[in-house]
Amino acid sequence: MKIGVSRLLSLAIGLVVLMARVGYSDSVSQRQTAHSGGAPAASSQRGNGAAHSSASPAERAIEDAVKGGKHAFVLFYRPAASEDRKMARTFARAEANMRARAMFVQVDIGSRVESRLIDKYRVRQAPLPLTLVMAPNGAIVRAFTRTVDEKALAGAFASPKVAEMFKALQERRLVTLCLQGAATKHNGESRRAAQQLVGDPKLKGQAVLITADPRKEADLLKRCRITSPPLESTVLMIVPPGRLVATVAGATTKAALLAKLTAALSSCGPGCSPGGCAP
Repeated sequence: MKIGVSRLLSLAIGLVVLMARVGYSDSVSQRQTAHSGGAPAASSQRGNGAAHSSASPAERAIEDAVKGGKHAFVLFYRPAASEDRKMARTFARAEANMRARAMFVQVDIGSRVESRLIDKYRVRQAPLPLTLVMAPNGAIVRAFTRTVDEKALAGAFASPKVAEMFKALQERRLVTLCLQGAATKHNGESRRAAQQLVGDPKLKGQAVLITADPRKEADLLKRCRITSPPLESTVLMIVPPGRLVATVAGATTKAALLAKLTAALSSCGPGCSPGGCAP
Protein backbone atom coordinates (compact mmCIF):
# COMPACT_ATOMS: atom_id res chain seq x y z
CA MET A 1 0.00 0.00 0.00
CA LYS A 2 1.39 3.39 -1.00
CA ILE A 3 1.31 6.08 1.69
CA GLY A 4 1.35 9.79 0.86
CA VAL A 5 4.13 12.02 2.09
CA SER A 6 1.80 14.08 4.30
CA ARG A 7 0.69 10.88 6.02
CA LEU A 8 4.31 9.78 6.42
CA LEU A 9 5.23 13.14 7.92
CA SER A 10 2.26 12.94 10.30
CA LEU A 11 3.32 9.45 11.35
CA ALA A 12 6.89 10.61 11.94
CA ILE A 13 5.71 13.53 14.04
CA GLY A 14 3.25 11.25 15.84
CA LEU A 15 6.12 8.94 16.76
CA VAL A 16 8.00 11.86 18.27
CA VAL A 17 4.94 12.86 20.32
CA LEU A 18 4.67 9.27 21.58
CA MET A 19 8.35 9.30 22.54
CA ALA A 20 7.82 12.59 24.35
CA ARG A 21 5.74 10.75 26.95
CA VAL A 22 8.79 8.81 28.10
CA GLY A 23 11.66 11.17 27.14
CA TYR A 24 12.30 14.45 28.90
CA SER A 25 14.15 16.39 26.19
CA ASP A 26 11.27 16.23 23.74
CA SER A 27 8.61 16.81 26.40
CA VAL A 28 10.25 20.18 27.02
CA SER A 29 9.58 21.32 23.47
CA GLN A 30 6.10 19.78 23.51
CA ARG A 31 5.24 21.78 26.62
CA GLN A 32 6.83 24.90 25.22
CA THR A 33 4.63 24.97 22.13
CA ALA A 34 1.39 24.29 23.97
CA HIS A 35 0.63 27.98 23.69
CA SER A 36 0.63 30.40 20.80
CA GLY A 37 3.78 30.81 18.73
CA GLY A 38 5.87 28.52 20.89
CA ALA A 39 6.84 31.43 23.17
CA PRO A 40 7.90 30.31 26.64
CA ALA A 41 5.95 32.89 28.58
CA ALA A 42 2.71 31.73 30.16
CA SER A 43 1.14 35.17 30.15
CA SER A 44 1.18 38.34 28.08
CA GLN A 45 4.02 40.83 28.24
CA ARG A 46 4.36 43.82 30.54
CA GLY A 47 1.71 46.43 29.98
CA ASN A 48 -1.08 43.99 29.16
CA GLY A 49 -2.80 44.31 32.52
CA ALA A 50 -4.08 41.50 34.69
CA ALA A 51 -2.66 38.66 32.56
CA HIS A 52 0.88 39.90 33.13
CA SER A 53 0.33 40.64 36.81
CA SER A 54 -0.69 37.00 37.37
CA ALA A 55 2.68 35.76 36.11
CA SER A 56 5.26 34.53 38.60
CA PRO A 57 8.59 36.37 39.05
CA ALA A 58 10.39 33.80 36.86
CA GLU A 59 7.70 34.00 34.17
CA ARG A 60 7.93 37.78 34.13
CA ALA A 61 11.72 37.60 33.82
CA ILE A 62 11.42 35.26 30.82
CA GLU A 63 8.85 37.56 29.24
CA ASP A 64 11.13 40.56 29.76
CA ALA A 65 14.01 38.67 28.13
CA VAL A 66 11.89 37.97 25.06
CA LYS A 67 10.69 41.57 24.96
CA GLY A 68 14.26 42.84 25.23
CA GLY A 69 15.62 40.52 22.52
CA LYS A 70 17.74 38.58 25.02
CA HIS A 71 18.29 34.91 25.73
CA ALA A 72 16.80 33.57 28.96
CA PHE A 73 18.84 31.13 31.07
CA VAL A 74 16.56 29.32 33.50
CA LEU A 75 18.05 27.14 36.24
CA PHE A 76 15.80 24.67 38.04
CA TYR A 77 17.50 23.45 41.21
CA ARG A 78 17.12 22.06 44.76
CA PRO A 79 18.71 24.38 47.36
CA ALA A 80 19.46 21.41 49.63
CA ALA A 81 21.57 19.56 47.04
CA SER A 82 25.28 20.40 46.96
CA GLU A 83 25.62 20.05 43.16
CA ASP A 84 22.60 22.27 42.67
CA ARG A 85 24.05 24.94 44.97
CA LYS A 86 27.32 24.75 43.03
CA MET A 87 25.43 25.33 39.79
CA ALA A 88 23.56 28.26 41.35
CA ARG A 89 26.89 29.91 42.23
CA THR A 90 28.15 29.36 38.68
CA PHE A 91 24.90 30.85 37.42
CA ALA A 92 25.39 33.97 39.52
CA ARG A 93 28.94 34.47 38.20
CA ALA A 94 27.77 33.99 34.61
CA GLU A 95 25.03 36.56 35.13
CA ALA A 96 27.57 39.15 36.22
CA ASN A 97 29.47 38.68 32.94
CA MET A 98 26.60 38.18 30.50
CA ARG A 99 23.67 40.23 31.76
CA ALA A 100 23.88 42.49 28.71
CA ARG A 101 22.95 39.56 26.48
CA ALA A 102 20.74 37.44 28.70
CA MET A 103 18.39 37.23 31.66
CA PHE A 104 19.35 34.69 34.34
CA VAL A 105 16.53 33.12 36.32
CA GLN A 106 16.88 30.67 39.22
CA VAL A 107 13.86 28.56 40.15
CA ASP A 108 13.67 26.51 43.34
CA ILE A 109 12.00 23.22 42.34
CA GLY A 110 10.04 23.31 45.59
CA SER A 111 8.63 26.80 45.05
CA ARG A 112 4.85 26.97 45.11
CA VAL A 113 4.96 30.40 43.48
CA GLU A 114 6.75 28.92 40.44
CA SER A 115 4.71 25.69 40.28
CA ARG A 116 3.08 26.68 36.97
CA LEU A 117 6.47 27.19 35.28
CA ILE A 118 7.83 23.99 36.85
CA ASP A 119 4.86 21.95 35.66
CA LYS A 120 4.93 23.55 32.22
CA TYR A 121 8.36 22.11 31.49
CA ARG A 122 7.80 18.86 33.43
CA VAL A 123 10.82 19.67 35.54
CA ARG A 124 9.65 17.46 38.40
CA GLN A 125 10.56 14.42 36.27
CA ALA A 126 13.88 15.87 35.07
CA PRO A 127 17.38 15.30 36.40
CA LEU A 128 18.57 18.31 38.38
CA PRO A 129 20.16 20.78 38.23
CA LEU A 130 18.56 21.60 34.89
CA THR A 131 19.36 24.69 32.84
CA LEU A 132 17.13 25.61 29.90
CA VAL A 133 18.40 28.24 27.45
CA MET A 134 15.71 30.07 25.50
CA ALA A 135 16.36 32.25 22.47
CA PRO A 136 14.60 35.62 22.07
CA ASN A 137 11.94 33.96 19.88
CA GLY A 138 11.03 31.55 22.70
CA ALA A 139 12.70 28.42 21.30
CA ILE A 140 14.69 26.22 23.67
CA VAL A 141 18.15 26.04 22.12
CA ARG A 142 20.12 24.30 24.89
CA ALA A 143 19.35 22.06 27.85
CA PHE A 144 21.99 21.18 30.44
CA THR A 145 20.95 18.32 32.71
CA ARG A 146 24.03 18.51 34.93
CA THR A 147 26.39 20.98 36.51
CA VAL A 148 28.30 22.95 33.85
CA ASP A 149 30.83 25.76 33.99
CA GLU A 150 30.64 29.37 32.83
CA LYS A 151 32.32 28.50 29.53
CA ALA A 152 29.50 26.08 28.65
CA LEU A 153 26.89 28.71 29.49
CA ALA A 154 28.71 31.33 27.42
CA GLY A 155 28.67 28.95 24.46
CA ALA A 156 24.93 28.31 24.71
CA PHE A 157 23.77 31.39 22.83
CA ALA A 158 22.12 30.60 19.50
CA SER A 159 22.18 32.56 16.25
CA PRO A 160 18.84 33.84 14.90
CA LYS A 161 18.83 31.12 12.22
CA VAL A 162 19.42 28.39 14.80
CA ALA A 163 16.63 29.79 16.95
CA GLU A 164 14.32 29.94 13.92
CA MET A 165 15.05 26.29 13.13
CA PHE A 166 14.46 25.12 16.71
CA LYS A 167 11.23 27.07 16.99
CA ALA A 168 9.84 25.42 13.86
CA LEU A 169 10.87 21.97 15.11
CA GLN A 170 9.29 22.63 18.50
CA GLU A 171 6.12 23.60 16.67
CA ARG A 172 6.17 20.09 15.11
CA ARG A 173 7.00 21.28 11.60
CA LEU A 174 9.30 19.86 8.96
CA VAL A 175 12.29 22.18 8.45
CA THR A 176 13.59 22.54 4.92
CA LEU A 177 16.95 24.19 5.47
CA CYS A 178 18.52 25.65 2.34
CA LEU A 179 22.23 26.38 2.77
CA GLN A 180 23.41 28.79 0.10
CA GLY A 181 25.29 32.03 -0.38
CA ALA A 182 27.57 33.93 -2.74
CA ALA A 183 30.11 31.09 -2.68
CA THR A 184 27.70 28.23 -3.53
CA LYS A 185 26.59 27.00 -6.94
CA HIS A 186 23.07 26.19 -8.24
CA ASN A 187 21.41 28.59 -5.80
CA GLY A 188 18.42 29.40 -7.99
CA GLU A 189 17.45 25.82 -8.81
CA SER A 190 17.96 24.63 -5.26
CA ARG A 191 16.00 27.43 -3.63
CA ARG A 192 13.17 27.19 -6.15
CA ALA A 193 12.84 23.46 -5.53
CA ALA A 194 12.85 24.01 -1.74
CA GLN A 195 10.19 26.74 -2.02
CA GLN A 196 7.99 24.52 -4.16
CA LEU A 197 8.41 21.62 -1.74
CA VAL A 198 7.37 23.68 1.27
CA GLY A 199 4.35 24.99 -0.65
CA ASP A 200 3.25 21.57 -1.88
CA PRO A 201 -0.34 20.78 -0.79
CA LYS A 202 0.76 17.26 0.19
CA LEU A 203 2.59 18.71 3.18
CA LYS A 204 -0.52 20.55 4.36
CA GLY A 205 1.38 23.50 5.77
CA GLN A 206 3.54 21.28 8.00
CA ALA A 207 6.80 22.53 6.49
CA VAL A 208 8.84 25.72 6.77
CA LEU A 209 11.71 27.00 4.62
CA ILE A 210 14.80 28.52 6.23
CA THR A 211 17.59 29.90 4.04
CA ALA A 212 21.03 30.52 5.52
CA ASP A 213 24.47 31.42 4.21
CA PRO A 214 26.73 28.56 5.38
CA ARG A 215 29.79 30.84 5.55
CA LYS A 216 28.00 33.07 8.04
CA GLU A 217 26.36 30.35 10.13
CA ALA A 218 29.09 28.39 11.90
CA ASP A 219 26.74 27.70 14.82
CA LEU A 220 24.08 26.29 12.51
CA LEU A 221 26.55 24.05 10.67
CA LYS A 222 27.99 22.76 13.93
CA ARG A 223 24.59 21.91 15.33
CA CYS A 224 23.71 20.04 12.15
CA ARG A 225 27.07 18.23 12.27
CA ILE A 226 28.35 19.74 9.04
CA THR A 227 32.12 20.07 9.21
CA SER A 228 32.69 22.62 6.42
CA PRO A 229 30.57 25.00 4.32
CA PRO A 230 29.21 23.24 1.20
CA LEU A 231 30.35 24.31 -2.26
CA GLU A 232 26.90 23.75 -3.75
CA SER A 233 23.53 24.93 -2.48
CA THR A 234 22.36 22.15 -0.17
CA VAL A 235 18.86 21.33 1.10
CA LEU A 236 18.55 19.59 4.46
CA MET A 237 15.21 18.10 5.51
CA ILE A 238 14.82 17.84 9.27
CA VAL A 239 11.86 16.35 11.16
CA PRO A 240 10.93 17.01 14.81
CA PRO A 241 12.53 17.02 17.27
CA GLY A 242 15.63 17.49 15.10
CA ARG A 243 16.38 14.43 13.00
CA LEU A 244 18.09 15.04 9.66
CA VAL A 245 16.37 12.61 7.27
CA ALA A 246 17.57 13.78 3.86
CA THR A 247 20.28 15.91 2.24
CA VAL A 248 20.28 17.04 -1.39
CA ALA A 249 23.21 19.02 -2.81
CA GLY A 250 23.34 20.95 -6.07
CA ALA A 251 20.71 21.58 -8.72
CA THR A 252 17.47 19.73 -7.93
CA THR A 253 13.69 19.82 -8.39
CA LYS A 254 10.66 19.67 -6.15
CA ALA A 255 9.91 16.18 -7.42
CA ALA A 256 13.41 15.00 -6.48
CA LEU A 257 13.17 16.52 -3.01
CA LEU A 258 9.71 15.06 -2.45
CA ALA A 259 10.90 11.62 -3.55
CA LYS A 260 13.89 11.85 -1.22
CA LEU A 261 11.70 12.91 1.70
CA THR A 262 9.12 10.20 1.02
CA ALA A 263 11.78 7.51 0.85
CA ALA A 264 13.42 8.76 4.05
CA LEU A 265 10.18 8.87 6.02
CA SER A 266 9.06 5.49 4.67
CA SER A 267 12.10 3.84 6.25
CA CYS A 268 12.42 6.23 9.19
CA GLY A 269 10.73 4.24 11.94
CA PRO A 270 12.57 4.55 15.26
CA GLY A 271 15.26 6.46 13.33
CA CYS A 272 13.16 9.58 13.82
CA SER A 273 14.13 9.61 17.44
CA PRO A 274 15.86 12.64 19.01
CA GLY A 275 19.20 13.45 17.45
CA GLY A 276 20.45 15.33 14.43
CA CYS A 277 20.04 19.04 15.00
CA ALA A 278 18.21 18.75 18.31
CA PRO A 279 19.49 20.90 21.19
